[in-house]
Amino acid sequence: MRLKVLVAVLLFATAAAYAGVLDDFNRSDAPTLGPNWTVQNWGGEIYNNTARSLNTAQTTALLTYNGYFADTAFVDAFTVDTSLSYIALDLAFADVSNNYFIKVQDQGCGTCFNYYAFYYGNNGANGPFALLNSPFSSGRLTAYFVGTVATLEIDTNFDGIADQIYSYDYGVATGGTGIGLGLYGTAQADNFGSGAVPEPGTLLLLGSGISAVAAAIRRRIM
Repeated sequence: MRLKVLVAVLLFATAAAYAGVLDDFNRSDAPTLGPNWTVQNWGGEIYNNTARSLNTAQTTALLTYNGYFADTAFVDAFTVDTSLSYIALDLAFADVSNNYFIKVQDQGCGTCFNYYAFYYGNNGANGPFALLNSPFSSGRLTAYFVGTVATLEIDTNFDGIADQIYSYDYGVATGGTGIGLGLYGTAQADNFGSGAVPEPGTLLLLGSGISAVAAAIRRRIM
């Protein structure tokens, strides 16, 4: 009986590890991100199982995830060509003018993100727009805020460890708690979510644990 309970716990833990991803965008190409998203400015599309701006000819897009309120969000960001483009995580969304808009941008880098920014409002202003410590072409962005201080973590190895960390004190609360995505140009976003992101080794560990328990059950039955 205890072994069965342990199996159930491990299976639940495995499901929980995946629970942070709200949208993996793994569906047919379409000129919308689907009903779970609200377009706040312009829009996004599904392209090759990723999200990108609906108008890749340079129109700022902002979309929020319906009914989800949190102080953290993450997304995988990719550059695909040399054009100006960015991927942003949007936090503390109240409206288009009141939100924390945190982005990485390809600014003449040549298929890599080389700038980061903490803007107030949809690609607004009042925050730093500065060079990254190290340009990158793909990586997981995690953004969160405590009070009015927002932090951006960048994991270019997808190993669960941030390679670059930046913070900024907005000095003012937005009055909102929505989360979403900013999209510009041809840059692509994948695996948007909120909460803790499991390290790759975590899933392997859980899989090993389930296999070990299953083997123990087989031995008891035999």
